[in-house]
Amino acid sequence: MNLTTRIIILAGAVGLMFYSASTEQLTEVINQYQLGWYRVGVPMAWGVILGGLCALLRLQIVARWLGPLTYVSAGLTTMGLTGAVAVFAKHQQLVYCMPPLQLATLGIGLYLVGYSYARLAAAGDSEQEKQ
Repeated sequence: MNLTTRIIILAGAVGLMFYSASTEQLTEVINQYQLGWYRVGVPMAWGVILGGLCALLRLQIVARWLGPLTYVSAGLTTMGLTGAVAVFAKHQQLVYCMPPLQLATLGIGLYLVGYSYARLAAAGDSEQEKQ
């Protein structure tokens, strides 16, 4: 069993902890972090922006961290999506899914940092080869 499979299985099991959260706990988290549907999607936008900025500035440290970044993003995304499904299965209201969905979008945002960095860095390298 490879490392990615182990991380996803462990993160899925941890994501099921959201099933035991009461509506009061979920409401408190939503109010405390001022979560809304707009805020849930913000990490994905920042992922694209930061990845593009790192590629534009040619930061080589990001290239060295692409592997671990992918593992962390897979774990966060799995934990968040599993938690969102568990919360929806228990409470049957989509609004209570915001805290675990925030975790999932953090994972997707981290993945988009690496993806946009790799795409733009490759485009920059091919542009330099033409000149």
